[in-house]
Amino acid sequence: MILMVAACTKPEIQNAPASQTQSLQSGIETQYFDDTVRVQDDFYRHVNGKWLDTTEIPADKARWGSFNKLDDDAQAALRQLIEEVARDPNRQPGTEAQKIGDLYNSFMDEASLGELGLQPLQDEFARIDALTDKQQIPALIAHLATIGVTTPYVPYVHQDNRDSTRYIVDLYQLGLGLPDRDYYLKPDDEKLSDALQKYQTHIATMLDMVGDSDAAGKAAAIVALETALAEVQWTKVENRDPVKTYNKVALNDLPALAPGYHWEGFLTEAGIAGKVDYLIISQPSYITGFNKVLQDTPLAVWKSYFRWHLLSDYAPYLSSRFVAEDFAFNGTVLSGIPENEPRWKRGVKTIEQSIGEGLGKGIKNCHVSYAQPHFSCNGAHDILCLHRRSVCKQP
Repeated sequence: MILMVAACTKPEIQNAPASQTQSLQSGIETQYFDDTVRVQDDFYRHVNGKWLDTTEIPADKARWGSFNKLDDDAQAALRQLIEEVARDPNRQPGTEAQKIGDLYNSFMDEASLGELGLQPLQDEFARIDALTDKQQIPALIAHLATIGVTTPYVPYVHQDNRDSTRYIVDLYQLGLGLPDRDYYLKPDDEKLSDALQKYQTHIATMLDMVGDSDAAGKAAAIVALETALAEVQWTKVENRDPVKTYNKVALNDLPALAPGYHWEGFLTEAGIAGKVDYLIISQPSYITGFNKVLQDTPLAVWKSYFRWHLLSDYAPYLSSRFVAEDFAFNGTVLSGIPENEPRWKRGVKTIEQSIGEGLGKGIKNCHVSYAQPHFSCNGAHDILCLHRRSVCKQP
C-alpha cells in the first residue's frame, strides 16, 4: 500500500520551468489523515482516521463512502435535467423527453397514486386469480418475469460464456422474498430467524392491507412454499462456479429435466419458442426440485404466492402506505436504513432503471451550463462531465 501511494504522487519534473513546477500539486487528500496513528501500525486508520471519526452515514443510506457521495452528486445533477424536461410544456409526443417527463411527473404525483390504490395491478391480479390448472403456471411465470415480478426462476439473455459471438437464454433460480436461502434454512441463526419471522409478519400486513380475509394463514403458506424452494436451491458457493452453472440443455430434453412441466407454455409466453434450440440451465437440479414443489403444493397456495410477489415488487410504486410498509421491512429490517430516500431520488432512480438509455439520449439540449460547479470537468465530477458531454453532444 505504501508503494502504491508513492507511485500515485506526482514526481518533480527535472529542468521544468519554475512556473510549471510550482503548479504541480499532489492528488492525495491529506485532511483526513490521523497522525496519532503510525503508518506502519495501521495504514488504513492513518489515512482515513479523521474521516471515520467525523463522518455520519446519511439516514437514507446503509453505507457511505466516496463512491456513494459521487452517486448522490450524480443523482442531484440528473434530477435537475429530468425536472427541467418534466416542466417543459413543449415536449413532443413520442419522444424520449416526453416519456421521461411523463414518467417522472406520474411518479411524483402522490395524490393521484393514493386515489388509484391497487387499480394499476387489477389486471395482473385477475390473471393470477384466473388460474384453474397448474399447467397454466409456466406461462404465468414467463409473463410475470417480463414485468419484473419475482418468480421461481427467471429467464435472461446474455452472451454465451463459451462463445461470445452468440447470445443465449439462461434460466436462473429465483423465487425467494428474502436475500438468500440461508434465511429459511438456518433456524439456529438468531439474526436470520428473526428476519424470517418479521418477513412472515410483513407478508400478512401487506395482504391485510389489500383486504385479504386470511392474511396470516396465507403468509404462513407463502413462507412454507419459499422454504421448500430454498431447500432445493443451490448455495452461493455453488453458484460461483462458472463451469457447474453452464448447462446446455436442448429444448427436446427439457421434459426429462422437469417431467410433466408445460415447457411449451413457458417458451411461447416468454417469446423464446422458435428462436432457440437450447437453453442454459444454471441450476438443473433446482429446476427438477422446483417442479416437484410445484406438483406437491396446492394451486391455491401458488396463487397466493404470485399475488404476494406482484404486490411486493410493485409496492414502491403504489400509494404511500404501501411504500412505507415495504420500506419498513426491506429498507429497515433487512438493511438497517432508518429513513427512506426523498421521493425525488426514488423518482430519478425509477427513470434510470426503466428508461435509462432514453435518459442518455433523449435530452438533446443543454439546459444546464457547464459553468455551474457540479458540471466542472475536474476531480470527482469527471463522470458527470462525461455524462453531460454525451447527452448534450458537446466537444
